[in-house]
Amino acid sequence: MMNFLASELTQQVAHTARDFANKHIKPHVMEWDEQQIFPLHVFKAMGELGLMGVLVPEQYGGAGLSYFEYVAIIQEIAKVCGSVGLSLAAHNSLCTGHILAFGNDEQKKKYLPKLAHGEWLGAWGLTEANTGSDAGNMMTTAVRDGVRMLAVIMGAPTYKIRNRDASMLMNYGFSRKVLTEGQRHR
Repeated sequence: MMNFLASELTQQVAHTARDFANKHIKPHVMEWDEQQIFPLHVFKAMGELGLMGVLVPEQYGGAGLSYFEYVAIIQEIAKVCGSVGLSLAAHNSLCTGHILAFGNDEQKKKYLPKLAHGEWLGAWGLTEANTGSDAGNMMTTAVRDGVRMLAVIMGAPTYKIRNRDASMLMNYGFSRKVLTEGQRHR
């Protein structure tokens, strides 16, 4: 039988996130919203607490916690400010999480410590003008340039979560895709 009661660690982490949110976010939420301010300094402070690399193993500079703690952190931050909570989740899951899941060891060593410590803020790019967030119909492709073993992104991704303030962008593109006749002429 699985135990769904929060462990002592999860409760401690939730308490830390709640205290942080009430002290560093709550007093400024209306000002940030009305003046359209993105509080980058808050993300750097969350990095110092380990909240920017919750799931990242300690060997790459992260907190090495579980999804139970991750969910507790996002809930506590989002209770105070949905925008900060969403940006924190996008950073941890959509950018950092993809490097953790699909990056090679060299990439993990290079990027994860900066993301986990809040030195860098990760962003996410998926949406295109003609497809919305339907990843299966994306036209953006990633092709290796053959010289530096980097991918050249070709396409027009239009929406990126936290693009303006980010240090790093995780952008989706297909490396191999067979296009139908209709898709070739969009």
